[in-house]
Order: sequence, then structure tokens, then C-alpha cells
Amino acid sequence: MRGRIPRWYSPWGHLAATIGVGLVTLAVSIHRVSSPHWLELSTVPLTFVFANLVEWFAHRHLMHERRFPLHVLFDRHTPEHHRVFGYHSMAIRAPRELRLVLIPAMGVLGMVLLAAPVALVAGLAISWNVGWLFLATSGLYVLGYELSHLAYHLPESHPAYRLPFLRALREHHARHHIPSLMQAWNFNVTIPLGDVLFGTLARRTRVERALEREDRSSATNDG
Repeated sequence: MRGRIPRWYSPWGHLAATIGVGLVTLAVSIHRVSSPHWLELSTVPLTFVFANLVEWFAHRHLMHERRFPLHVLFDRHTPEHHRVFGYHSMAIRAPRELRLVLIPAMGVLGMVLLAAPVALVAGLAISWNVGWLFLATSGLYVLGYELSHLAYHLPESHPAYRLPFLRALREHHARHHIPSLMQAWNFNVTIPLGDVLFGTLARRTRVERALEREDRSSATNDG
């Protein structure tokens, strides 16, 4: 699997480009917002919920189902990402494995470009503040998605895991990396709102049963 990472690949360039797209989108959008009233500011939480549901849908139906013409999303995610990282082996072993964790920078840019027409329609139909706040929140959400996913794949000894909420979110995502659960459970990477709403939140008892089955299967294969 490591051999599939091109020699030219720069993990730090990838990280900088991914974060850069989100930060530029956020900065440009916020700069255009002018004295918003409270109703316009409600765009931020509403956009967050919308983005969370889009995240759930894309993960469930595009990253775990091979659909033309977006089959590259499946190919990069299920056969590669899930093959390298499992429940008991979530941490990257070298910086170059960031390629198996982060979305390609062009993919992040594509998400922002997809949000732009929605922001334009909102700006024309409601107010320009609403449009720019929608775009700003979308950029911030993509940035949060990338950084949180990266955090889940850091070594468990990393100082970031002194934060209890981050450890809880990492556990939620790690459960998705159990092979028998990954096709049907824990599709949210950020906040598991979509998983709660759509009934795909894997409870502890289900996880324990899945891990027990994996242990028995491993013991049988070793024997």
C-alpha cells in the first residue's frame, strides 16, 4: 500500500494546500459580510447542520458505494484508506501516509466550488450577508472535517488527546474502521449528528460483538 504513494508526493504541501483552500474561502467570505443581524447569523448553524448531513450522505453513498462518475471517491476511500487503518491501528506511521487520510486539495476546492452557486442563490434570494455566511461556514466546515479526520489518525500519545471530546470523536470514527461495521455504521467524521438522525450510530454493545467476531476469526486464521 505504501508503494502506491507517488515518490513526488509532499505531505506538508498536501496539508498546506488543503488548509489553505479552507482558510482563503473563510477569510474572503468573512471580509464580505457587513453588519449582519441575528436572523442572518442563523445561517451559520443552519449551514453547519446542512453540511453535516451532506457529509453523512457523501460518506455513506459515495465513499462506500462505487458510483460513476465519482468512483474515484470509493477507490481512494474503501479499498485504500480502510485497508491501511483499522480499529486497533488508526495512527499514521509516517507523514507520507497523509495522502491516505486527507482529501486531495482539488477535492477540497471542488467542495467549495459546489457551495458557491448555493451561496449565490441565497445571496440573491435573501441577502448577500446570508450568501457570504453560507460560503464562509462551508469553508470552515471543510477545514474542520480535514483537521478532525487528521487528528483521529494521529498516535494515541499525541497531546491533542488530552481533550476528552476529541478522544470521544476518535473512538466514534475508529468504530467505523471495524470491517464488519464500516458499510453501515458511523458515517459522520465530524459531529455524529447525521448518524443520530439516520440511525447509523454504532452502540458499544454492537462494537463489542463485532470486535469479538474479529478476534475469533483472527484466532481461527492463526490456528
